[in-house]
Amino acid sequence: NAHAISEAKRSMVFSAGIASAAGVGYLTILFSAGLFTNFVPLGTTNTGTILLYSLACVLSLMGMLYLFNPLRKHIGLAAFVTLALSGLIILKAALDSNAASQRALEIAIFFLGAWPFLFFIQMNVPKVRRRLLHTLSVGLFGLSAFAILQGILGESLPLSLFVLRGDNTFSVDDNQILRPTGLTGNPIIFSSILVFAAAYFAALWLEKRKKVFLMALICALVANYLTYTRASIVLVVPVLALVWLLHKRFHIEHKIAVLTSVVLAAAGGQYLMANGAGLIMIQRLQNSDPSSLESTLQHFEQIQSAADAIALHPLAGTGMGSQGDFVGPDNVIITDGAWWILVLEIGIPLSILALILLGLVLVPLARYALHQDSRDRALAIAVLSFHAYIIPASFINSALLGHISFGLYWAVLGLSLAGINCDTTPKTKPESNFFPRLF
Repeated sequence: NAHAISEAKRSMVFSAGIASAAGVGYLTILFSAGLFTNFVPLGTTNTGTILLYSLACVLSLMGMLYLFNPLRKHIGLAAFVTLALSGLIILKAALDSNAASQRALEIAIFFLGAWPFLFFIQMNVPKVRRRLLHTLSVGLFGLSAFAILQGILGESLPLSLFVLRGDNTFSVDDNQILRPTGLTGNPIIFSSILVFAAAYFAALWLEKRKKVFLMALICALVANYLTYTRASIVLVVPVLALVWLLHKRFHIEHKIAVLTSVVLAAAGGQYLMANGAGLIMIQRLQNSDPSSLESTLQHFEQIQSAADAIALHPLAGTGMGSQGDFVGPDNVIITDGAWWILVLEIGIPLSILALILLGLVLVPLARYALHQDSRDRALAIAVLSFHAYIIPASFINSALLGHISFGLYWAVLGLSLAGINCDTTPKTKPESNFFPRLF
């Protein structure tokens, strides 16, 4: 262990204090950017966005400098594909014919997530990692508690504590119940963060058995329900089931237990659907209230329009950043469905490369989480399980398209991948000069 810590310190381009402060600052702003925007105004500019991009630039520079160190193979591959994808996206944006402002904004959003990722995948110094994970836990719990406060107090709160400046409130039940946003965007974007929070706190509780994590899990689940987001409320069930299975390493008796639980949950859900017509959430799931039905029809209309547009532009797409103003073949403005928007904007080939990058993160995480001797697996388990929500949900909504959710997603991907390097059990391979050899 002492040797591993010594090697990690040797590889730090900056001191552990500087790296820790930069990472903690970025995560802190991710969780509190809405408060800065609403309460520390700088004219018409969102203060939180300025702080977020400023710290993202700092982390990106640090991450690039760290790449000159010897890297393990899984880190080197992820970094190489990230840089390759970045270069191709810049080239594509230069060749696209849509408005330059659209292309510039989309590239900025991409780099907000992708380049800090290069920093987080290399944060394997124990002291730095502990501070980053502590910040992550506190931030997720803070957002969960804030959502419960928003849900309980509702209209009693000032608008600046309910939605981002310039946004309208989101509601259900004929505008009588306001949906929490956590000042992170809309309720759909916020619910994705809460699903990850539930997965992370569940994994921490299973791994460490501390009551504080169980209480945090309950808060995240209550907060998620209060958003009244159908996809997140339904899909959090398989997410938590996958957390438990990964924790137990998929032994046959645990698979049987999960299957039995799913059958019972489905039966309970069917009973509620048949006898709970008065519940708001049941009405939303059944599309029996006008607003839910209208939202569902709009989703399907946008998906069909996006599919038709992709068929017309399968290779090059419609242009980086064109989604927000692109009108599909059926004269429908496409704003929902993260997968559809990805392929729509950048085309099929680059979308496949993005999926390859995701696979280069998830495959090592799966091997690590399922290995008998792996330690400190909570974040890896949470990230893997979260994809049971975000992959299917991204076909029907835009949960990852907000600045906060997008940046946080890349940050936890990077932190989880870096966690493999912190394990000093015999299965862990020594560092290699993989990445420098690529040049």
